[in-house]
Amino acid sequence: MKDKIESKQNELEPLKYSMYEILDFLPDATFIIDKKGKIIAWNRAMEELTGLFAKDVIGKDNYEYSIPFYGERRPILIDLAIGGSLKEIEKKYLAFERRNGTLVSEVFVPHLKSGGAYLWAKARPLYDIKGIIVGAIETIRDITEKKRAEQKIRASKKKLKERVKELDCLYGIIKLLSNPNLSIDEILKGILELIPSACENPDSICARIIFEGKEYKTCNYSETPWKMSNKTMIKDKELIIDIHSLEEKTYLKEELDLIEEINKQLKAIFEFKLIWLS
Repeated sequence: MKDKIESKQNELEPLKYSMYEILDFLPDATFIIDKKGKIIAWNRAMEELTGLFAKDVIGKDNYEYSIPFYGERRPILIDLAIGGSLKEIEKKYLAFERRNGTLVSEVFVPHLKSGGAYLWAKARPLYDIKGIIVGAIETIRDITEKKRAEQKIRASKKKLKERVKELDCLYGIIKLLSNPNLSIDEILKGILELIPSACENPDSICARIIFEGKEYKTCNYSETPWKMSNKTMIKDKELIIDIHSLEEKTYLKEELDLIEEINKQLKAIFEFKLIWLS
């Protein structure tokens, strides 16, 4: 019986070395730990990702594998694969999912490269022939470029959406200004209703227009520290548009440009109306 076991172990020995060759062949960074957290495999892609060579990390424990990513020793996904649920660790991931014993996650790591990196990772436990957990394997992929591209697309979509809102506002104002039957009072009141819709987070925006000694306000008007204002002279009369945010806000350049454009449109039409009314 002993001879059979030794014979079987000898047959599996080349397969063990083949396994490490396969790990080195994998395009994704991959490493393996035993149940005690000791690193037993660290492939070439892992060396390229972290800058740490296998010969320098194999055999080390105490969360040595977390240092390149977080700058400290701490549990990461591979530990969750062995140790069950650690809610405080799971919360640190941008995305976290359990799929039939395999953990899949996305995370931002600040220490891996300049400016940090976004990583996709998959980990699962490893079992012996009796079904007992003897370690875990984790595969990591750098998805920083993909994430940055997605962020740029979202930012572009958001910017386009804001520009559409501004154009809709200007179109509405032009319709008001081109209606010869509307008084100056009616035009200014109509413009007040349009201004918030053109701004980012319109529900937190209020506005006021002052012209010819009259003050026009949105129903939610309140003076706050987060203000933008534009003044212009129409003949000898001052026109002021004040926009306030009810929440802390830094105004976009496009929002500042919009309020200036509104004043230009008003100036052009009101100068004509004032001449016609005089």
